[in-house]
Formats: sequence, C-alpha cells, structure tokens
Amino acid sequence: MSLQIDLTFDDTTYRHYTNGFLTVMHCHHYMTLATRLAEQFSDLGGERILAESAEDALRPLLDDYIQKHGISDPDERLKIGQEYYAAIGMGKMAASGDSHSGSVTLTHSHIDQGWVMKWGERPTPMNYWTQGYIAAMFGAAFDKPPRSFAVEERESLVSGAPHSTFLVTAK
Repeated sequence: MSLQIDLTFDDTTYRHYTNGFLTVMHCHHYMTLATRLAEQFSDLGGERILAESAEDALRPLLDDYIQKHGISDPDERLKIGQEYYAAIGMGKMAASGDSHSGSVTLTHSHIDQGWVMKWGERPTPMNYWTQGYIAAMFGAAFDKPPRSFAVEERESLVSGAPHSTFLVTAK
C-alpha cells in the first residue's frame, strides 16, 4: 500500500497541513523535552497525559484517511498507521494484532534517537507519545473509541535494545 499524502503550506498564515489537518513540524528537541516534562509531572499523570494527547491528536487524521479511502480491512488500517508514523517522521514500525491484543516493533524511533543524542541511554522506556499513537492506530484499525487499548513499552531503543517493542491489549 502506498499512502497518499497531500502536504500543503498556507503562505498567509504560515501553517502546514497534512491531508487538510493543521500540523506542527517537530524536532527531536521538542519531542524529548516534552517527554522529560511529562516525567517531571509524573505525580499528576504526566506520562498518561502525553500518551492520551497523542492519541487524541492523531486519531482524527487516521480515521479521516481510512474513511476517505474506504479502507475496511483491519490489517490494511494497521498498515496505514505504520505508514503515517514513518511519513510524519517519527520512525519505522511494524504492527500486528486484532481487536483484543497486538504488538508493535519499532526499528527506528525519532524520539528515542533524540533522547540518546541529548542525554544518552537510560534503563527505562520513555516513548509515551508513541504509546498514544499506537492506541490511536489500533482504535482506528478496529473501529473502537478512544482509550480502548492499553499500550505498554516492553523494550526500548533508548535502553540500547535493537528495537522497541510495545504490547497492546484491549481494555
């Protein structure tokens, strides 16, 4: 499958759009600082807030693409999510699963790579943004409402693993 993406720029407002959705260009500095900030507010649920914010922000983009292209097969919908992850510059992933459970493997992660560049490796996973993205991707693939999937990062590139792995379970 080849993802069809229309990137536009409004010369008057200086805004970027991806398939009609207002988007913000990111960098590893922003992504890692937002992640560190979430951890600094762990007592208030910072990591959960970051993951849920990513889920809420990306789900409409995925749902819109699926609807406009008439994609009904859940496996094809997961592929859309994988391709979007790469297209927006977040890395390379492979996903499999059903409406009850699944797994995702990252062979490249913009967030993990940025963290290592800024602060070095760490012993614990920290890719909360991608957890939210995966929850949105599985929700879109299986036509479930937000917060239908729990995503746990089990292995992480930031910890020196050869890839990151995420376990997905229906709530």
